[in-house]
Amino acid sequence: MSNDTFSLSSNQKCKSLLDCPKGFANCSKVADLDDKRCIKDVREICLGGIPRNPIKSCNRSRDCYGKSMNSGEYIRWCDMGTHFCCKVLSNSTEELMCPDRVTPLYGQDKCEDANETMIYSGRSRQNGGFCYKGYSCPPKITLPHDLTFGSRTFQTNMDCNANEEVDQKFDFMFCHNDTGNLWVMGQYNVNGDEVIKHWTHCNTNNDCGEGLVCVKEDLCRYRCYDDPTLAVNYGSIVAQILAMFFVPIIFLSALVIITVKYLD
Repeated sequence: MSNDTFSLSSNQKCKSLLDCPKGFANCSKVADLDDKRCIKDVREICLGGIPRNPIKSCNRSRDCYGKSMNSGEYIRWCDMGTHFCCKVLSNSTEELMCPDRVTPLYGQDKCEDANETMIYSGRSRQNGGFCYKGYSCPPKITLPHDLTFGSRTFQTNMDCNANEEVDQKFDFMFCHNDTGNLWVMGQYNVNGDEVIKHWTHCNTNNDCGEGLVCVKEDLCRYRCYDDPTLAVNYGSIVAQILAMFFVPIIFLSALVIITVKYLD
């Protein structure tokens, strides 16, 4: 539980907004507290969007989801600035998503040296990310009839369950077994080599095997790819190839020598 929840516990108790001081915005229920609390400004809870009801503290997005993390509840997120659960207001015109239109903007990490007066400014701490309104977004831009990608694989702060199918709206994304986050598939892996796509279709990572991930492609297809986050040990691969080549030769040479000695 974050320290922000304890600060809310010190807020004035209320039954309705009429019980709150003038200028306060809401009388809201807070998770783990028996009585409602007066909230002066919703932006204290959510920098974008609105607080979930009841207001709940969080450390990562899975704290804000329902029973199934892959059921399309990614319109909820954990605000990385306030550490409270937030969601999209259904009739809001506020831009709350990254340019890929599926990653919650305020659920992402803030960029360094961002200029508030500029939409695209700052420096993302993650390779491949780009800064939009001060937040680190995936290198994926969704336009009405186009979908463009960056070269790097990018980790979002959206949580997922690797044993469940990734929601169909997350084109070219996969759930990582170790981090439990949705990642955007890039063109290259961590070694800088082009990511290898396999012809095997899948629903989850379990269908692909070790070292592979199940990627949601476009047109509702799911396909196995090499895990782009795994560094390839080329020295080990070369050693294995050499072993495969030389071991049979050594074996045959030994067999020939033994045969010759036997014939003598």
